[in-house]
Amino acid sequence: MASRWDLGGLLRPVEDDYHQLWSLSHSIGAGGQGEVWLTRGGRTAIKMINAPTQEAAEAVHMRLRRIQRLPLDGVPLASVLALLAPPKLGYVMELADEMVPLDRLCIPNEEDLAAWYLSTGGLERRLRLLAKLADAVARLHSCAIVYQDLSPSNVLVSAAPEQQEIRLIDVDNLGLVSAVASSPVHTPGYGAPEIVSGRSGATTLADAHALAVLIFETLTASHPFRGDEVLDSDPSYQQEYADCFRLPWIDHPTDRTNECTLGITPRDEVLSGQLWSLATRCFVDAVADPLARPSAARWAAALHSAAGQTVECRECRWSYRAAAASCLACGKPRDRVLLLRHGLTGPVDSESGDRPECDDHAARVELSEVPLPDFTVLRPDAETTLTARHTSPAPDRPDAVVAQLRSQGRDITVSNLSRDSLWLDHQDGRPWREIGQGSQATVPVDGHSWTLHFDRQGVIHRWVRLTALEASG
Repeated sequence: MASRWDLGGLLRPVEDDYHQLWSLSHSIGAGGQGEVWLTRGGRTAIKMINAPTQEAAEAVHMRLRRIQRLPLDGVPLASVLALLAPPKLGYVMELADEMVPLDRLCIPNEEDLAAWYLSTGGLERRLRLLAKLADAVARLHSCAIVYQDLSPSNVLVSAAPEQQEIRLIDVDNLGLVSAVASSPVHTPGYGAPEIVSGRSGATTLADAHALAVLIFETLTASHPFRGDEVLDSDPSYQQEYADCFRLPWIDHPTDRTNECTLGITPRDEVLSGQLWSLATRCFVDAVADPLARPSAARWAAALHSAAGQTVECRECRWSYRAAAASCLACGKPRDRVLLLRHGLTGPVDSESGDRPECDDHAARVELSEVPLPDFTVLRPDAETTLTARHTSPAPDRPDAVVAQLRSQGRDITVSNLSRDSLWLDHQDGRPWREIGQGSQATVPVDGHSWTLHFDRQGVIHRWVRLTALEASG
């Protein structure tokens, strides 16, 4: 069926309120609210919005004007460049290079699941894209702004599998947090339980549910509530039971009535321990209690951590969790992997071992090294980047690059890209070696353990230590 915007097979240009004409290329998504068209050239898109009445159209137009004034710098949104000239209703949005909907990474389009998963970027790329998505949602939430309608068609990602850019489109859905039931927009399958039941309006917690579904679906190629029985039934059953939470999570720890054997299995092979824990909280505990739902920021932290813990199989190029004994795709045992184990130097009460509660204990406080559960894989013959997310307990700019480590043969070159000094401890009794801003240091790999500190001795700080995860076979 031809689109209403396609007249006789010829796409008619549309005009914005600056009197610029935009030539349309092809539709990249459609829904109940309207349709998104890519413009010729691929760097912009047009959202055509449907409004049932003139009053509704005027309300949408006013909301778009407000959205243009929201403090959204730094959020990867397809920002509103211009509104369409009447009688059209919609706007022109900016995109990056050629992009496609996220559903290309959620829904297999070929019979060979492993080949499709790999051709669309594999596990590591998915984790990094989703981490950026969670970061974007968390930034909106920090401004008390909700997205409302997170779904695979409203998130665009780089078409090229080697690229990792994202854009949130359909920004006309943006709004302020509302606890009042005001018919918030949602896509079936992505609405939170309290949204579907009408108990709540648009909230950051509702956004967090939709984000969790997207994360689970993109990583596992399975919807968290659509098991085998649902997928084999008609759409009305799916909508009435799975999308309304009358069926349990497909990986519910005690209720196996909605199991799913499709997608990437076993799913804990692509979900790290942190991600699995967050999914359990979201899809089990938070179904009845939204306050138990993990935030977008918590998902972002777990995704960034998981992305840094992947390795690539030399046999089939599949990326998988370094903690696994072998490649999930071809079964080849994992090789020896060099790791940077993360830790914190923090205060400990010298008498009780507990952190002191008041300044009166200051004389008895000493600093002690505390290993953290996170680690980062050192990429062989490649650069491994450490950001403020890894090096500071509470960074203002989590993505700021602090250091780059390049593995070359039997040595690693550490480059300081921060504004402060780094400190290298060879753990042989010698004083720590200072690596000044813009400087480098070369350290050996095999047979030596060393620690890179992100502040000087005697103060609370983060550190990483070189260790190895031995080959599994």
